[in-house]
Amino acid sequence: MATIGKYLKTKRFFKELTMRQVVSIAKSDYNFSTSTSVISSIEMDKNRAIDGELLMVLSDMYGFDMNELKELTLKNLKNNGRKGRSSSK
Repeated sequence: MATIGKYLKTKRFFKELTMRQVVSIAKSDYNFSTSTSVISSIEMDKNRAIDGELLMVLSDMYGFDMNELKELTLKNLKNNGRKGRSSSK
């Protein structure tokens, strides 16, 4: 099943952008600061929470609709549930 990280990596690949180029474009075109390590962590599904502003920047840069991520996330939740710690105490 596709994850958000794999989805974003695929979108970046089809735009033929390196992680360094993504960081550079984010800074120059969007005045948004990030790093290759952040992009890498997201693409390798190491980040459970992803900065919303970064997602907006990537959505515009890669040319996808945020509803695509919403559908992917909800589908993954329905099939697999939420991984990690429970929100109930």
